[in-house]
Amino acid sequence: MKNLKTKGLVILAAMLLTVGMVACNDAGTTEETEAPTNEATVEMTVAVTDPATEVPTEAPTEAPTEAPETKAPADTLAPAPETEVPTETPTETPTEVPTEAPTEVLTETPTETPTEAPTEPETEPETEPETEPAIKDVLGLDIKDEDLKDVMQNIFGGTQSLQETVMFLDKGETKSLLYPIKDIVSVTSYDGNTVYEEGKDYVIEDGKLKITEDSAIRVITSEKYYNHPGSLILMNGKPMFWGESQVKQWQVSVTYNHDAAWEGYVQESQLEIYKDFVKKLIEGKDVTVFFYGDSITWGACSTYAENVAPKQGAYAMLFTEALADLFGYKVKYINTGLSASMPCHPVPSTEYVGGERGTITYVNTAIGGWTSTDGLRNFDSFVKDQINKYGCDLFVLAYGMNDGGSPAATTKSNFKRIIDGVLELKPEASVMMVSTMTPHSGSNWDFAPIKEQETQLLSLAKSYTKNDKSVAVACVHSVSTAIQEHKTFNDYSGNNINHPNDWFYRVYAQTLLQTLIGYENMN
Repeated sequence: MKNLKTKGLVILAAMLLTVGMVACNDAGTTEETEAPTNEATVEMTVAVTDPATEVPTEAPTEAPTEAPETKAPADTLAPAPETEVPTETPTETPTEVPTEAPTEVLTETPTETPTEAPTEPETEPETEPETEPAIKDVLGLDIKDEDLKDVMQNIFGGTQSLQETVMFLDKGETKSLLYPIKDIVSVTSYDGNTVYEEGKDYVIEDGKLKITEDSAIRVITSEKYYNHPGSLILMNGKPMFWGESQVKQWQVSVTYNHDAAWEGYVQESQLEIYKDFVKKLIEGKDVTVFFYGDSITWGACSTYAENVAPKQGAYAMLFTEALADLFGYKVKYINTGLSASMPCHPVPSTEYVGGERGTITYVNTAIGGWTSTDGLRNFDSFVKDQINKYGCDLFVLAYGMNDGGSPAATTKSNFKRIIDGVLELKPEASVMMVSTMTPHSGSNWDFAPIKEQETQLLSLAKSYTKNDKSVAVACVHSVSTAIQEHKTFNDYSGNNINHPNDWFYRVYAQTLLQTLIGYENMN
């Protein structure tokens, strides 16, 4: 501080000396006053070193003005001997410090930090789906649903329901179908031989089908339906009508358009699990599809088995022929000659031709009335010997309807032992378990264990997939439960107890196809 005060006094003295010299000169001696000013300034800067020299009266006046300005860094005061420094120094120092320093901090820090941070999480999610292409694309699966026959067109997709069956008990009755009706394409008898007229035989009311009082559509009457002497099936304690292949005489077939989307249960595609089997079909390799089960797998109440119009096959045939249509194969049907409580499963005597790329060998050793325990007991003669003879690439196992008297855990155990036997013979075989449809709900055939079987089978399938085995479940039980929310059981049963009619055999077959491939994986 002492040095600063000294320098300030020196500058002040020099300024006063210069003013005095200018005042003593004449008005015309401007050039002479400039040189002495510089010399005097230099001499005073060197000579005046004592702060007490002639300062008592003027120092207090100027010091407060100059002192705040000299608090800037020392390097700004270095050129103090020049007379122009006192005026330039205080103006430069305050303008440079506040304008440059904050400008750099405020512009660089906030602009760089927020722009870099959000860009990283946005790019990462976009790359994740690309790392796992769809299994359809991995396999190179290129099949078209338009190659399927009409009866295998997805019931749970599109805007037209084809030949959906419904049964009326009385004249004037109104029934709902799977979807609300937009308009009717046709209503025919079950065999398709009789066509009924809109307005005369039926009308549409609030999206439902109502038959008129004088309709030509046949009805059983409620009195006969709920009072059938000797019936095996009881509903609310009353003997309810049933009869193998008899129900269809009161069922009509309806084709209609609708705008509704299916909102019930949808079977999940298991193409990932069955990729090895499907790959064989893509490559045109010959394969064997083997069916083992009870009367539903045998084809009871299907018009093909009964040899009556429209002669539609049961689910096993529909499913196999659908594979032939999609992949351009022919189907070779094997008549095993095996019989027990029922004769051998009926098969066509000629091959089904969907193409010439390869051959699907069809083997079906199902027997009506059998439980899964019967299936296990007869494994060697009905499965092992046939696999050794014809091979097995896909094994379809479908028991359960007759297992109602046994715990669901027993059904699971029997399935496991049968599957283990198949995989011992053919370790690379794929296996599809089929949960059974619901029987007539509310009747004495509505056994609790049947409702629990599907859960047990799903658990069993997981135990195999954990060990890289190609095993999954076609959940027909869940599908049929969802359908019962829209239709009555007698609309789609072949005997009104526990067998499908032709329409529900299509549901069965389509559920298997959805499980193996998935309609969404078709073009």
